[in-house]
Amino acid sequence: MLNHPVPDGSPQASPAIRADLTGKVARICFDRPPVNAFTADMFLRLHTLLRQEGESPRPVLLTGANGRFSAGFDLRQPALGDDATAAEARACFAAIQRHPAPVVAAVEGAAVGAGLLIAASADILVISRSAVLGMPEVRLGIDSDAAALRRFLPDPWIRRMCLAGETFTAADLRLDSYAGAMVCEPGAAEQAAATILDSLSGIEAAVLVRAKQRLAELFQR
Repeated sequence: MLNHPVPDGSPQASPAIRADLTGKVARICFDRPPVNAFTADMFLRLHTLLRQEGESPRPVLLTGANGRFSAGFDLRQPALGDDATAAEARACFAAIQRHPAPVVAAVEGAAVGAGLLIAASADILVISRSAVLGMPEVRLGIDSDAAALRRFLPDPWIRRMCLAGETFTAADLRLDSYAGAMVCEPGAAEQAAATILDSLSGIEAAVLVRAKQRLAELFQR
């Protein structure tokens, strides 16, 4: 079982997710060397932060330290395949998609498995052209919910990822041409994301919230 949600700043909060909530943008950074692989507590921490931010919505930046976004769930964790952990992971993806204000993901290095699903759940994807993307779960005998991938990837690419476990770079997938992602040079993703977020800061928060709500209604039709 997962622990109960822990308020931001509590001694029990996962140090592997750092949050800067002091500015106009909430910056959430995954920082668990070497590859920012998630634990059950990290999913819980991320979900808690997003729920707290939803009470006074502002744009959110999701990024990773150590030159990588996230390699997904840590295979060494005993909770791998645990129903409660899987449910918390899905709750995180949904919380990103439903956050009232825009969410921007800045992806460097790799976004694999749950890491890729987190990135794909964002409203705007900024990604290094050399970043490696993949869904290796099928090769590990793990069931995965790839619905979030359809926000940025055509179905044939998703099938290759989820049925064959293939990996691709952002350049391979031509995300800038077909998916509307902003593809940048390696090392520039967070700065490019910051530029987008700076432009959003000039828009009234209530207007952004209404715009995202209307888009959600449109895409559900």
